[in-house]
Amino acid sequence: MTLTKLTMLSVLMISTYTVQAASEHDNEVTFQVNGITGFSFTETSHSITSGQPYSGASGSVDGSKGKITVKAGRKGSSSVASWFAQQVGTGGTIACDSAGSLPDELNFAVQGTMTITQGDKVVTCDNIIVGQGHFLTTNNWWVGGPNMGSPQVPFVGPATQICKNQNGVPTPVIFTPQTPCASSFNAAVQ
Repeated sequence: MTLTKLTMLSVLMISTYTVQAASEHDNEVTFQVNGITGFSFTETSHSITSGQPYSGASGSVDGSKGKITVKAGRKGSSSVASWFAQQVGTGGTIACDSAGSLPDELNFAVQGTMTITQGDKVVTCDNIIVGQGHFLTTNNWWVGGPNMGSPQVPFVGPATQICKNQNGVPTPVIFTPQTPCASSFNAAVQ
């Protein structure tokens, strides 16, 4: 085989691998909420690593949990982590399985409005940001927001977001990671 043919074959193999590597997944993060009867998440913006597929985010109830599903590829980048940090600004973050208060790399991050229903009580939290990264052997999740109070224990929680009930009254929601945490948080509506 000539050098030119070998080079072309190598390029074709690398190109094929790159196309196959960018696959979309149903990435799920859950929020344990006592008495949950409804849960939604409406995306307002997002960031994803260049070249990765993305089909959006949605929220649903899964038993006693609210679940956000992000249909996206999984490849970490510092640009997504920077976007996450810019959106959070001076607000707070908490993380599942992390060694720092902000991520170095994220696969994707999504900002939106989370609505939690408990019986006849409806609470809406604006500017909630969720992001998925990677820590040791798991795809770990981050939750933050520009209006989220800094956690009492850095990046472990609890972190408080002042949301609003259906009458517009400020209502705190306290977020904490579950143990083990990779993709599970508690959301306690006060």
